Amino acid sequence: MLSLFFVPELPSASTITVSGDEAHHAVNVVRLKVGNRALLSDGVGKWAEVEVVATTKKSFQALVVNSGYEPVQTPRLTVVQALTKSDRTKEMLELLVEAGVDQIIPWAASRSISKWQQDSAAKWQNAALTAAKQSRRFHIPAIGQLVSTEEISGENIFVLHESATSHFSQEITSILADTSEITLVIGPEGGISDAELAILAASGARSIRMGSPVFRSAHAGVAALSALQALLGKW
Repeated sequence: MLSLFFVPELPSASTITVSGDEAHHAVNVVRLKVGNRALLSDGVGKWAEVEVVATTKKSFQALVVNSGYEPVQTPRLTVVQALTKSDRTKEMLELLVEAGVDQIIPWAASRSISKWQQDSAAKWQNAALTAAKQSRRFHIPAIGQLVSTEEISGENIFVLHESATSHFSQEITSILADTSEITLVIGPEGGISDAELAILAASGARSIRMGSPVFRSAHAGVAALSALQALLGKW
């Protein structure tokens, strides 16, 4: 499988010169050499398959062999993720990206143990970019601003909660015919409080459950997205 590297933009020229951190990683870590092929993307859908024709320590030049554009999927999949334990955050982000999330919104839930730091947004975005490269995605998922419970909004909001009586498959299937966005809300390890559930319900969110097993906060999103992708017929 071809390695994927992200560039600021993909020009329409037949040859492309890649420099900066991505070129350093390609040449010095992946050991990309003349004659090797790779994928380039601008991170917003545009992509090119290229063949390397020259390398230096800090850059490489490549000939475009094939190119195209991957449209944004419909419906748009957003996960509002309660802040997880610091040692679980990277894993959580990787799993969400691999499962096809389009946007991840960090949520400061009342029972979240971790706190949002000044550099958290940059760390989350970098983790999303790295995961997109690994999973060969041409769209890098967006990381939204940190929200409070009152600020959670969106079209078709579903809160994953063990006390819900409605099943995931039933509720999701009922809205698939005509929807442009689905938002899944994932609580913290300590669970979503009754007060938060009330606030979310008042905003139109529906509580749903995914069977008997209770997932870790870092794993619930990938399970829900996987089931959702199957219901959408994408998997």
